[in-house]
Amino acid sequence: MAVGGLLLALAGGVALAVAPPPAADTGEAAPACRGRIAAAASEARFVVDVRLPIKAEGRFAAVEGELVPRPDGQCEVRVRLRADTVEYSGPEWMAKLTRSPAFLDAETHPDVAFESAEFPVAWLNEGGSIRGRLRLRGRERPVEFALRPAECDTPGQACAIRVSGEVSRRDFGMQAYRFTVKDSVRFDFAIRLEAAP
Repeated sequence: MAVGGLLLALAGGVALAVAPPPAADTGEAAPACRGRIAAAASEARFVVDVRLPIKAEGRFAAVEGELVPRPDGQCEVRVRLRADTVEYSGPEWMAKLTRSPAFLDAETHPDVAFESAEFPVAWLNEGGSIRGRLRLRGRERPVEFALRPAECDTPGQACAIRVSGEVSRRDFGMQAYRFTVKDSVRFDFAIRLEAAP
């Protein structure tokens, strides 16, 4: 779903309102595929792999998106991030570098977006590999993120929906500082849902 691990599991990652569907004949209810990301309760983080003994981890302060049902009963996820909201836990020069034209180019391309291909509703509980397209720095590329198995029966509500993955920064035109920053960028999402209106 490569700015190395840019999971914008986006991947890399979506406050989805998951309302329980009617119970099946077996008495078990499958998760519903409808909702939106609870922005204040969700997280989208990324790790830049630098060739120095420092921590280079950032987070997007603005996370939006929704879980959308398809007519065939499967799901799609849409996630939107703002590159100009990036906050960094590392040194200030890394924060400036991340937002600069050499990397996210936040001023020119503030929007980061991921739209998945359809996937089975059951994967919200079981986990699976979600494919889709990531738009970053004005470029769109196919990516793949890992939807982790849920830690509870109602993912997005009682526990976060967790998505992760890596992307190559070169795929999105980020080729600067090759001697200090590796190609892979990792994205990690912890998504909470709110009820759809």
